[in-house]
Amino acid sequence: MSASDKKKSSVPSSHVTLKVKSQDDVDVYFRIKRDVELRKMMEAFSHKVGKQMSAFVFLFDGIRIKPNQTPKELDLEEGDEIDALGHQTGGLSFCAIPELS
Repeated sequence: MSASDKKKSSVPSSHVTLKVKSQDDVDVYFRIKRDVELRKMMEAFSHKVGKQMSAFVFLFDGIRIKPNQTPKELDLEEGDEIDALGHQTGGLSFCAIPELS
């Protein structure tokens, strides 16, 4: 590591770069301030993929992110990945059908 690399890593940054990944393998990177609500990132991602924010559930380590939470509250670090999952509408119901004898 060079002296400039050591200097960059030792100084805490007020920003963090996050990767938002959708089920469709769309990756979007965001650099946001640690104390800004994640709502801005969620809205920007939704706009980028052409859907409403309400169409997604955003998860970090399997835990749902609330729009009013900040990267600082969630202890997000540089390069962390957030999953953007589409809400499932409908579904199948499996019923037990008694065998005919």
